[in-house]
Amino acid sequence: MRPQAIFLAAIAALTTTASAIDIGGALPGGVTERLTPAIRETARDTVDLLRDRKRAIREALDGVRDTVGRRLAEDGSAHSAAVDFYPDGTRAVHGEILATAPSGEAAAVWEAQGLDILRRDRLEPLGIEIVVLRAPDGVDGRTALDRLRTADPQGSYDLNHIYDPSSDGAPATTGLVPAAGSCEGCRIGVIDSGADTDHPDLRRARIDTRSFAGQTPLPSIHGTAVAALLAGREGAARGAHLFLADVYGGEAEGGSAEAIARALAWLATEETPVVTMSLAGPPNAVLQAAVAAMIARGHLLVAAVGNGGPAAPAAYPAAYPGVIGATAIDADGRPAIDAQRGPQVGFAAYGVNLQVPNVGGGETVTSGTSFAAPRIAARAAARLDTVDPAAAAAALASLKAAAVDLGAPGRDDVFGDGALEPLTVSAATYP
Repeated sequence: MRPQAIFLAAIAALTTTASAIDIGGALPGGVTERLTPAIRETARDTVDLLRDRKRAIREALDGVRDTVGRRLAEDGSAHSAAVDFYPDGTRAVHGEILATAPSGEAAAVWEAQGLDILRRDRLEPLGIEIVVLRAPDGVDGRTALDRLRTADPQGSYDLNHIYDPSSDGAPATTGLVPAAGSCEGCRIGVIDSGADTDHPDLRRARIDTRSFAGQTPLPSIHGTAVAALLAGREGAARGAHLFLADVYGGEAEGGSAEAIARALAWLATEETPVVTMSLAGPPNAVLQAAVAAMIARGHLLVAAVGNGGPAAPAAYPAAYPGVIGATAIDADGRPAIDAQRGPQVGFAAYGVNLQVPNVGGGETVTSGTSFAAPRIAARAAARLDTVDPAAAAAALASLKAAAVDLGAPGRDDVFGDGALEPLTVSAATYP
């Protein structure tokens, strides 16, 4: 047998049994000696990856990580030296400032302010350049940002904000299994955490995953649920080809505006007509520019409106112009008690007490506007098979025509243009 064939057979066996054994970094006896040095190194790297994935799954189930795989502090909080926490409740990557479309004179201003250039990235095909700057030692990001905006008022600067999943983390004991749907050949972009593609619910799903935080995509409870709601056995878009961008990667600073913008650029390159984002946070200049560029190209973007409660301010990216804000309803068409409201709400879908696959196997029950977003994205993808502004507008009009009106007649700030679910409740039932 050729060495390459031996390697592939070994990896296939390891992948199949990874959930049942503790992988310590060594290949089964007799296999190592039969591989060439280069293939042996690749095989060991694969074993290390499988081991890390299994450890992350165990930690997620043990409550060591949050729902998108970010490792928690010993007290269960999200505290980390890699993250700056601000009084208004927002968080950002420690000491980082994002600059977009800098002028030729901007570099001199940065040097005068004591800012170091960490990274530069040209996001094609969005036509956006991002420069990541680091604040001087002893200066927090917001102070450095205020000084920079004063020194260069013509520039576009912001913190590298961190965005959180829109799930409430308080599952019930019994859950709703919504009706499945087919979307053969649909191409759907997903910006979330990684998904457990070894889960029986997702083994036959076609999912291309790329990491925009951390070394490799990391499966999590949240990402697994979102992927399954789209392309799982009971998903709303069975048969779809998912392009899953992991913007968390298990890192404390995962979910940054920079990572989301880079993920959007990848999904633009992959020509995904519909993109769903089950995350929410503050307004951000870089994220706004990336979202606007995607919409101008003709993509439909769906984003969870957030779970801060009816009185909470609008969350982003759902509140950006042209984004379809997704809110959650229960099986009877009642709004989720903690769903945010306002003009950013586009449509409603099931998102309360949904039964979904759990990372590592089995099932769990969860709620949140996070889980309404993929169901709305599935309906959009069934109506849009190309990246084109006119086609996107027609698909949006079709969604509005298909929506079940709830609440006050016509569009309202609770349900948006209505529910994209087969409800039979009366609109008068929920004033």
